[in-house]
Amino acid sequence: MAEPVAYPWSAMTAAQQLLLLHLERAEVLSRVGGGPLVAARLAFRLGEPELARALLARTGGLFDLEESQRLLNDPCPEALLVQAAQVLPGRVAMPAWTETEMEMYVRVLASLLVSDAPPDAARLGGGRPGWAGGLRRLSPCPEQQRWEAGLHLARELQGPLRWATASWGGRFGLQRQVNAAGLGQVEVVSLEYVMTALNAAWRWDLPELAQLLSGPLLIEGLETLAPDRLDTLTSLLADASRLFDWPVVALPGFEVPWPDAYQLLPMPQQSGAGGQDDPPAPVTRQVLVLPRQRPISLRQLATEVRGQPGRSLVVLYSRSSAARLAGMLPGSVLLSSSLSRLHLAERMSELAEQQAASPSLTVVATTLPSTAVGFFDQVSHISAPLPYLIEAAQLSRGTFRILDLLDVALPQLWTRQLQVTHALLDQGDALNDPELQRLYFDELRDLERHQRAPYWLELRRNMQYASLASELNVQSEASVPVLIARDQASEQVIARYRQEGWLPRQGLRHAAWLTASEARRAVQRGEAEDGGWALIWRGDYHPDYGLAWPYVQAAQSSE
Repeated sequence: MAEPVAYPWSAMTAAQQLLLLHLERAEVLSRVGGGPLVAARLAFRLGEPELARALLARTGGLFDLEESQRLLNDPCPEALLVQAAQVLPGRVAMPAWTETEMEMYVRVLASLLVSDAPPDAARLGGGRPGWAGGLRRLSPCPEQQRWEAGLHLARELQGPLRWATASWGGRFGLQRQVNAAGLGQVEVVSLEYVMTALNAAWRWDLPELAQLLSGPLLIEGLETLAPDRLDTLTSLLADASRLFDWPVVALPGFEVPWPDAYQLLPMPQQSGAGGQDDPPAPVTRQVLVLPRQRPISLRQLATEVRGQPGRSLVVLYSRSSAARLAGMLPGSVLLSSSLSRLHLAERMSELAEQQAASPSLTVVATTLPSTAVGFFDQVSHISAPLPYLIEAAQLSRGTFRILDLLDVALPQLWTRQLQVTHALLDQGDALNDPELQRLYFDELRDLERHQRAPYWLELRRNMQYASLASELNVQSEASVPVLIARDQASEQVIARYRQEGWLPRQGLRHAAWLTASEARRAVQRGEAEDGGWALIWRGDYHPDYGLAWPYVQAAQSSE
């Protein structure tokens, strides 16, 4: 018989100790009940509603309060209840946590209960010597300095951790930096992944939460979130951090009025020895922002870009518009979600490796590249919320221009953000002025006062797990993922998707994206197979332009 594990109880948080007790009781109830639903009802009848809610996750998810009560209030055999009371006398007393801390604890317990290979609950949180749990942040700095500071923290934390960033282009560049630094213990993930894991409600999402909490978190892009989403994500991060002594460090790119939960960390100064562990002091690089001009058409833009010397970057957020512009600019490189993410990474790798050999280059992007692909002499960006413009401007070593285009629509969700952005741009140099950047967030918060954040907080307090997840993780109805079979690995992902009907997080690396109307037409023409949430591509996939080739070809034909 194996020796029992000797846990360091004195070094564990109350939440970690409770997890061990609840996991043990959950397995006893599962043996007595013979199934997850009966086990959950037994826990409920024995006076352990938190364990009962978590056990329901084994039936499919955490559900909302009303549905959970309906499931748990149904009777269970009295003989089983007597047996359960005999083998589990008494009940686990819960601490006097806040409502949202209790909500987070139940979610984490459920995550461990449904995980095939859960991390050790006693070591959840991933704290390191000298690094207690809590939310911290560094001072804002540009991408390269931000990453160097993050690499310093990763070495200091000495162990597995996750590093989240907001964009696919950012993840590509960051992964190259992490690989070059030899930090194999760092997993680069998306900001969306962090949000989804922290508010997970369903059996297929819940295992990610325990994995996220198994090590410290470095997180970029918080300052790009709308105020209500920043407040809600901060609430989730803070509760998990307090319960499990989980270190979280935000690495911002620009200034916002930060919630009080984030403690400011001093940026370590270089020692002068030039060692690899010395992070840089923050660097502020002024960007020359050209005055906004009258609106122009996409074709007029193409004419202007053709006349620009050196390296040019044009950022649009419409895949079809970016493809048409690329078609009007022969020899340009398209970085778009019309390419699968792995295909995008290949294209970005080519750009990064050919910087010196490509003094003259035009890139058209819907996905903002990172500084790993090099800087540009001219960066032109369609009118967008201020955070998008600030990040894009950091790629310019010359001029930055904000585009107003006559024939390219802007997302309706941007209405408030654009209103504030344009007002601040009229006031001064908002792309370089930290005070105006903070003012952007303050004014946006005023415009969105009494919006979703109080409602989301109430959902958390009442353990309305399914409703919260549907609110925070709403999938855009305008875009559909399309799995592309480019190699053996992608073919294996597609085969598993056909067989099991679900797609793991890593599977989306093999997906490009279409609008909903494009997806319907592709299925009708037999170019794509409707596999459920994601389509499976059967048609031609261009080696340079991916699914955008028809738009590129049409634009080329009209020239």
